[in-house]
Amino acid sequence: MKVFLTGASGYAGFHAALRLSAAGHQVVGVVRHPEQPRLRELRMHEIRLVHGDVAQPDTYRAELESCDAVVHTMLDKKNHFSTDRAFFAALESLSPRAKRRRLVYTTGVSIIGKVDVPVLDETIEPNPAQPISFRRQLEREAFALKNVGTTVLRPGFIFGADGFNSISADWFEMAEQGDAVFRGDREKGWSWTHVADLAEAYRLAAEADENLVNGEIFHVTDDHRPLCRDVMRACVNAAGYKGDIRFEPPAKGDNISMWFDQNGYSSSAKAREKLGWRARQQGVIASADGLFAAWSAARNRDGTA
Repeated sequence: MKVFLTGASGYAGFHAALRLSAAGHQVVGVVRHPEQPRLRELRMHEIRLVHGDVAQPDTYRAELESCDAVVHTMLDKKNHFSTDRAFFAALESLSPRAKRRRLVYTTGVSIIGKVDVPVLDETIEPNPAQPISFRRQLEREAFALKNVGTTVLRPGFIFGADGFNSISADWFEMAEQGDAVFRGDREKGWSWTHVADLAEAYRLAAEADENLVNGEIFHVTDDHRPLCRDVMRACVNAAGYKGDIRFEPPAKGDNISMWFDQNGYSSSAKAREKLGWRARQQGVIASADGLFAAWSAARNRDGTA
C-alpha cells in the first residue's frame, strides 16, 4: 500500500513513517524543509520525501493522487483552518476509486479541555473555552469528506524516542539549566502516549477494515495516570537535577500552563476493542532515564547539542 504522510519531519509523523515503512508499505512524506538533518534517517529507511507545503496542494498533488492511504499528522499553528481545508479540498479533487482511500487524521485528547468528568472518552464534546477546541470542527469536516473514509486518532501527551517537541524535552532542558519550574495546578494529571505506540496506532488505522474504523474517533493513550509534577520530577532527576522544583502559576505566553492546566486522563478502551491497539511501552515515569538518554543522543545526531 502506498501511504502519503504529512508532517514527516514532526514528532508523530516521523515515527509513523518509520513504522509504516517497516510494515512493508511504500511511504512518501511531504516536508517544507527537506534539508533538516533528522530527515536523513527517514531516507535511510527507504522513505521518499517530497518538497512541498500542505497549504499548497499543487506541490504534492501527483503523489496524493497515486496513494492508497493518507496519514495527516501535522498542524499548521498559524493557519490551521486554511491549511487543513486546502488539504481537504485536494483530497476531494482526487480521482474517485472503487475502494475509497483511507484518511487517518490526528488531533488529541487535549482538545476536550476542562470538563466535569474523571476520565475522557470519545463521546465527550470539547469545552468551547479550550483554546484548541477548534480542532473538533476540523474533525467534523474531515468526516464529511466524500472521497475518503476518515478515521481520527487522538493521542495523549507524546513521549519517547528522540523526544522531539515533547514536553519531556522542556523539562530536560530546565534540568540542564538548573532551574525547574512547574506552572499551574499541582494536582493535575495527563494521559500519555509513547510515540512508538502511537506509530503502531497509525499502522492499524491505515490497514483496518473500513467498516470498523471509518467515521470513528479513537483515543490512544496508555493506562498510566500520573500527576504531572511526578512526571516532571522523574524527568529532571533523570537529567541529573536534584534541586527543588519551583511551583508557579500559569504564565501568559506559556501555552502548556495556560491551555492544559487541568486533568486530562483518558480511556483507550475503544481503541483496544475496535482497532486492536494497546500500549506496549513503559509509562513515562518508568521510562525517564531512557528518555533522557534518547533525547541526548538525538541532539548529538542532529547537531543541536
